[in-house]
Parts: sequence; structure tokens; C-alpha cells
Amino acid sequence: MLESWEGRFFITFAAVLEEKSFSRAAERLGYVQSTVTAHVRHLELTSGKKLFHRLPRGVEPTEAGLQLAPFAYQFIQLGQSLQDALTDTDSPSGIVRLGALESFAVSHLPFFLTGFLKQFTKIKLHLTPGLMHEVADQVANHRADLGIVPKPPERDDLLFTPLLEEKLALVCAPALRERFEQQGWRSLYDSAFISFGEQCIYHAYGRDVLRDADVELADQLSFPSVELIKQTVSCGMGIAFVPESNVAREIAAGALLSLPYDRELTLTHGVITHKSREPKAADKALIQHLKAYFAAN
Repeated sequence: MLESWEGRFFITFAAVLEEKSFSRAAERLGYVQSTVTAHVRHLELTSGKKLFHRLPRGVEPTEAGLQLAPFAYQFIQLGQSLQDALTDTDSPSGIVRLGALESFAVSHLPFFLTGFLKQFTKIKLHLTPGLMHEVADQVANHRADLGIVPKPPERDDLLFTPLLEEKLALVCAPALRERFEQQGWRSLYDSAFISFGEQCIYHAYGRDVLRDADVELADQLSFPSVELIKQTVSCGMGIAFVPESNVAREIAAGALLSLPYDRELTLTHGVITHKSREPKAADKALIQHLKAYFAAN
């Protein structure tokens, strides 16, 4: 089986897996679609397994496709590591696949990435947003080279390098803050708790704060972006528990106000890597510059 497999087939497989489409994978790789189909078909014939379900709008991996995925990514990464070893490591190149929470990416990455990508012109960054458990799974399954998460994952297969500590804020609209000052925690009973969903770490921490205050809110709303959460909170629909960096501008402008709570909660954001894999030169460059950037800021 091994002698029939080539790196380009795995690169194509990974592109289809990530794009969820043969046509988009072809566009990304600069192939015609028939080439992508032929590469995937070769892997299916060699493995004796169907790797993708064809759907009306795209594809999704079969169970065999999911089993193949981590090995395909390891094959790709091994090839990149070999290229790094044989080329000038002072100018790292290649693709770095980074998973991160959307709230972190929005607040902390734009300015950093502008300088980093300007300096390292041969590095291409593929950024995939997700919740903490999703980012950890991406790195554990080799679908991402690095991840940025808000606390050390409780996993033996991942390594955690801290970057920065950040306080969480419980925020609301000005009118609700005025009610809170008059009535205390009972003023929140008819409000909604707004978050990224129950699997979000901010949601879990906020739920603990409300439980400590003996508050059970009337409703719970989930949204996929921090911007939508901020807008719904500022309209008076409810309260949210988010990193201070996400709402600093709105608090300064008076559009959102923070509510006091008894204990200070902080998150230690950091980079996660796979324990069994040596980071590529491009990965190392990104990690080193992330550490230097947040140490200086």
C-alpha cells in the first residue's frame, strides 16, 4: 500500500477534507476538479475504502476518511519537516494551520499577524476558529499544527505554552446596570444569559458566577460571534461573560458596562502543540514571535 501513496494525494485529501468540496479544493490547490477526483479515487482504490460521502452541496468524510485524516496530516507534516531540514531555516516557509477561539483572534491577532506575515513572507497562515474543545481536537488529530486556547487542556497528548493572562468581565447594557445598582442580583432574573453556547468556557465560568449569586436567568441565547454577542447585550437583551479585551472599546464608550462579582476570574491563554510531533520551522517561528509579542504587550 505504502509504495502507491504519494504526498500530493494526501495534500489533496486534506484540502477536500477542509474545504468540504472537490471544486473548492481544486481552486485552492490550482488543479482542475478532475485531478482532485483522481487523487481521492487513487487513495480509495489503494485503501479499499470509500473516503467521502458525496452530498448535494459538497462532501463529508466517511468513517474511513476520518481514520485516514490524522495519518495524512502526519505524512504532510513529515514532508514539511524534511524540507525545513534541507533548506535555509533562517527563512521558514510553508503553511501553518492555527486553531483559535474567535474571541481571541478578533481581539489579539490582527495587529500581531500584520507584522508577522510582513516579516515572514514565505509563511502562509490558515486560521480556523472554534471552541476550546474543538481547537484541542484539531491539534490532537493533526488537523491543526498549533492552537490557541484559554487554559491548559486536560490532555496528555498536548503541550501548553502560556502567552498571556486576561480577566473576564460580566457585561450588560447601561439601563440594566442602573437596575442592578438599585435592586442587586434580583434585577437580572428576567434577562438572558448570552454566550457562545454551553460548551464555551466563558459560558461555564459565567454560569458559576451566577450560581454563586443564586441567580437563575429567564433565558439563554447562543451566538457564533463575539460581535453578535456584544450587540445583543448592548440592546438590553441580556448579560454576557467575556474577556475584557473583547469589550474594552464598548466599555470606554459607555455602550456596555461591567457588573461586579465576588471573585476575579482570569484565563491563561496559551499555545498548544502535539506532544509527539516536533513543530516545523514555520510553527516554531510563529510560537516564538507570539511569546515575544505578548511578553512585550
